[in-house]
Amino acid sequence: MDEAKTLNLHLAFVCESAGKRKPNNIILQLSILSFQEGHQAPVLDFQHFIAEAAHYVMALNFQQEFDLLYIDLNSKPEGKEGIAGLKFIRDAKKTMHPKIYDHLALIDISSVCAATIHQYGKEIIKIEKSNFPSDAAMMVTKGCGEDYVLFSKHLLPVSRHFLLRPMHTQWNTILKAFDFFLMDGVWEAVIFVAEFLAENKSMESISHAQLLEGLSKNDFYPMLCAAMENFQSQRYPLNKKGLELHI
Repeated sequence: MDEAKTLNLHLAFVCESAGKRKPNNIILQLSILSFQEGHQAPVLDFQHFIAEAAHYVMALNFQQEFDLLYIDLNSKPEGKEGIAGLKFIRDAKKTMHPKIYDHLALIDISSVCAATIHQYGKEIIKIEKSNFPSDAAMMVTKGCGEDYVLFSKHLLPVSRHFLLRPMHTQWNTILKAFDFFLMDGVWEAVIFVAEFLAENKSMESISHAQLLEGLSKNDFYPMLCAAMENFQSQRYPLNKKGLELHI
């Protein structure tokens, strides 16, 4: 691989030092995107709901490991834009092996996939994705700094376990996440969940059961289930060869 062509993710993402926190193995919370800064009062944009919907749909892949609870629709504290976000738990007695960190990283980076596809559309990104990471100019990263900080932290144990360069593991994971959201039925599910959240934003929370029931009534649901099965069979079990970056 030509190292000069590999985009440095730390330059692609705006990572803020404030607000960073260590992952909690018992209660895991994902941050919502903030696409604009400087507002006196929090303003909910549909892209906040798109990002949270993507977190949720990706997390559906990992229900054997995580108990999905609800999406907290309350505003983020300290005047930050967005909503508190997805809540899910995992038994703290279980081992945090590489696969679990990989699950968390995939959920984290879903906001970038969502922002990119929402801005440019599925068909364009299907074509442009083949240029990543050599040319990732179309990848939307604005407002995703917090998610990327968590993403990179969660992937470090995976890189160490398989003796891979973190940059390569990160790009491999980003590309796999894009592959998932571009599968038939997946982006339709993201849009459905985002619209459901936006329509019910006056509520304090939307439960996993409510969202799953709504998804199951749509024509795209069988395609979503097939996509999740396909994605999991391609990604797991994790191995060094499957995590290598080939461009």
